[in-house]
Amino acid sequence: MNSKFSKSSFLCILLLFFTTSLGLNLDGTLLLAFKYSIISDPLSVLDDWDYTDPSPCSWTGIKCAAVENTPNDIPFDNLRVVSLTLPSSKLLGFLPEDLGFITHLQTLDLSDNFLNGPLPRSFVNASELQVLSLSNNAITGHILPIKVESLRIFDLSSNSLTGPLPPEFGGSNLKFLNLSSNKLSGSIPQELARKIQENGTIDLSFNDLSGEIPDLAPFSNQKIESFQGNVNLCGKPLKKLCVIPSNISNPPNFETSNTSSSSSSPAIAVMPKPINNSKNPSQDSSSTRNNGISSRHGLKPGAIAGITIVPLAGIGIFATIIFLYIHQKKKRANDAFSTYEFKKDTNPSSSSVLVKEKETKHLILNLNLPTLSCLSTKNEGRDKCDVVIKNLVMVDNGETELDPDTLFRASAYVLGSSGPSIVYKAVLRDGTSFAVRRIGDVACGGGMKEFERRVRSIAKMHHPNLVRVRGFYWGDDEKLVICDYVSNGSLANIGYRKIGSSPYHLPFETRLKIARGVARGLTYIHDKKKVHGNIKPSNILLTPDMEPVISDFGLDWLVHGPAHQVSKVGPTSLYRAPESLNNPRPSAKWDVYSFGILLLELLTGKVLSGPELSQLWATGGPMAEEPDRVLRMADVAIRGDVARREETVLAWFKLGFSCASLAPKKRPCMRHALHVLEKISCSN
Repeated sequence: MNSKFSKSSFLCILLLFFTTSLGLNLDGTLLLAFKYSIISDPLSVLDDWDYTDPSPCSWTGIKCAAVENTPNDIPFDNLRVVSLTLPSSKLLGFLPEDLGFITHLQTLDLSDNFLNGPLPRSFVNASELQVLSLSNNAITGHILPIKVESLRIFDLSSNSLTGPLPPEFGGSNLKFLNLSSNKLSGSIPQELARKIQENGTIDLSFNDLSGEIPDLAPFSNQKIESFQGNVNLCGKPLKKLCVIPSNISNPPNFETSNTSSSSSSPAIAVMPKPINNSKNPSQDSSSTRNNGISSRHGLKPGAIAGITIVPLAGIGIFATIIFLYIHQKKKRANDAFSTYEFKKDTNPSSSSVLVKEKETKHLILNLNLPTLSCLSTKNEGRDKCDVVIKNLVMVDNGETELDPDTLFRASAYVLGSSGPSIVYKAVLRDGTSFAVRRIGDVACGGGMKEFERRVRSIAKMHHPNLVRVRGFYWGDDEKLVICDYVSNGSLANIGYRKIGSSPYHLPFETRLKIARGVARGLTYIHDKKKVHGNIKPSNILLTPDMEPVISDFGLDWLVHGPAHQVSKVGPTSLYRAPESLNNPRPSAKWDVYSFGILLLELLTGKVLSGPELSQLWATGGPMAEEPDRVLRMADVAIRGDVARREETVLAWFKLGFSCASLAPKKRPCMRHALHVLEKISCSN
């Protein structure tokens, strides 16, 4: 990349030497350097940028204005470039390093193009720049500390910027700052608040920012949407409060007033203050005033009674809590998985993170099974122990050796919930991990034998793109299903989706790999005359090498039986076929429709709703439109790849719209869809 910019600077010097002899001023020379950094210009917006012109003021996208203190004896010499605006022009290339040296440039709008590479460092010296809009490109690198006093609008949203937010940024006139949908990390510096006007607009959503949002204007004046999508961010206006680290020796400091007594936590504040034995009268008077106690008359009877009663009441409440805890523990002593010990995870680097919707909870859930205490050399209670051992059944033909004592002593981290079940990551003492799905009531008239038959039927499904079932546990109140743990999360939490921007910071090749893997898994399921019925991003797990693995196969059937009717409402309805409203029994065509929506989401960066699809099909089908219009639907994060692979992308679009057809009979089978994806090439 450095060699590319050094070549750009060398080219700019040559242009300067050549064009000045022809009369083109420095602004025109710098603009020509930008033209020659563009690899593709399909709309020919730069065709009239000619080095033989005496001035760039007539070029497309260029605006000039008269500037004072310039000689007027040369035509056009008092006209300088103040604006370069070429949004949505399909320009593919990079920004030359010297672009910021256009002295009087006030507006630079190159949004919604295919520009890549870092920001030119010359922007730091663009002293008259007021508007900088480069949103919806593929700009990489860090944000430059542009300390330009005139800067009013700064929009770099929907790019691939990394690194922290610079504390020194902008000037006192900055009114609009949009850095959403990037990969920015670190905390939000408080110094940034002084650079943005109090009534200004800020959007830092959908990054990897962490820590507390500064309780300063203009941050405190923004809406929740301005910070959402940063799972490790806390504080107002978000509903997620920041955790105050505390322990017994170092209680949290709640500063509610300027008095010395206000520095204690509420629990400590109810305790009486010790009488100050200091001989300093000023200290005595200050202390007694702060505690509401008269130094002349001593403690009043009401105060003495309060001091006596409050601790006694606290002791009584504490004793009641202990009694109830012991009572409940004895009551549940014979129930499997019924006693939980919650501990606060104070280690921010811990992997014990529950990711559900956009909320993150740090909890460690230690699973204790009191009935396992009978697994000793003593003979008493052996009948109950035999029942516990028999109720843990492995169904993977002996590939996994797991006993109840090992399983129930594992540390379990809550991963999330799905319908009627909760999923844990169970880590054994040897470091082996399993995904354990805890199910409550099961509609299983045949008892444990029928449940085992269902689990074994699911466990027979072996495929690299399908989560493997290893075993189950049958209890009176709860059932557990033990599966392989897939360590890289799901497609839903790669980056939280936002309508109109990129949901995944993934290259084109990785998206195609995910699409093929899901197609292979679904083809295998359908070849076995089975149906998944609930394909959605959260059910597409990812391995460390980004290979997709389909989860939740057979869950509804396992819990509710074959007669279960799938719910017609909920957030997953966007992925469900429209005919599910009238026929609740899942079919293979359901899976094809869901796969089509997933394909289009991987390609466009957003979920196409039913009304959007209906509108597209009403015009004769999406592929009946001009190819350019279809290509413009592609995700901004991969538009550079799209420009080089138009035929490949059009084939992908065609398959996605075909699978998402509103008419079930027009949808292809999964084997045909897989065949099409296998033929799609990643090459240019």
